[in-house]
Amino acid sequence: MKNKILFCICILFFKIPSLFSQTVTTTAAPTNFNLTSAWASPTQVANGVTIQNGHTINVPTGTIFYSGKIDFVGTGKLQLIGNGKWMPGPAITSLKTCKEILTYYPMSPSGQYTIDPDGAGALPSTSCYCDMTTDGGGWTLVLNYLHKSGTNPGLWVKTNSLPLLGSTVLGTDESGSATTWGHTAPSFLNAFPFTELRFYGATSGHGRIIHYKTTHANTISYFKTGYGSMTGVNGSFTALAGHTAYLPNSAASFFGDQVNYAMTNFPFWLGATYHWGIRGQDYRWEMDDYPAYGGSGYQHNTFHQIWIR
Repeated sequence: MKNKILFCICILFFKIPSLFSQTVTTTAAPTNFNLTSAWASPTQVANGVTIQNGHTINVPTGTIFYSGKIDFVGTGKLQLIGNGKWMPGPAITSLKTCKEILTYYPMSPSGQYTIDPDGAGALPSTSCYCDMTTDGGGWTLVLNYLHKSGTNPGLWVKTNSLPLLGSTVLGTDESGSATTWGHTAPSFLNAFPFTELRFYGATSGHGRIIHYKTTHANTISYFKTGYGSMTGVNGSFTALAGHTAYLPNSAASFFGDQVNYAMTNFPFWLGATYHWGIRGQDYRWEMDDYPAYGGSGYQHNTFHQIWIR
């Protein structure tokens, strides 16, 4: 009798992991695998999925569905269309950037993830925030400063971590946060593979928004090394949704060789008119404006972000 009881307990123990597989929650007709809404916990699809009785997941031709494993319940099935295929995917925490996560697991929503910037290299894994929707998604946050008017807090240079996303409401003071306030040092940023940068900025001083992306080689090199400048970015960028600012198009001046403050200390600006400054010259918080003229330099709420992909 004792042996039978132990045998039953073992069966239960080995069945339990399947309860943690990510089940299909849609009740509609066959659903494509890359729809976030189809999964109970899409960020965990890498660990394995369960396709419930009566559900069908389509893998369209030309695409690959990656997951740790697949369990089928009843009539649940995976339908491969054309040359669509399923393959066992890599551990999501082994991937280097948000873009890689989206490549392997395209149903992944925006949110916090763990990535390993140099793969099997010496650097440790780190938490990051991924934007999986803007301009096709796959953006990793590397600079995030939500600054409250009337304050002039110090910056946080992160040498082995990335800033996370907190609030996005102008006027919120995040300067006391060790996780959401700061920017990545060139020494750490250089470990990440990326070919694009995205800039976002807003201020209470006016209604214009900076929102653009660039593959400008000088800018990428400057941010990875701390040396050089963004000279030329005004002719090498793509405006994204909501962009109404004069910068970077009107930029005529570019501070260079700012090392750890390459992204913050006036990397692009137009004299006495429009500036990108995050505690620039130790006191000026500017976003497509020049409030230092006739003011303290930090009298407006500001929000600055930089993303890589």
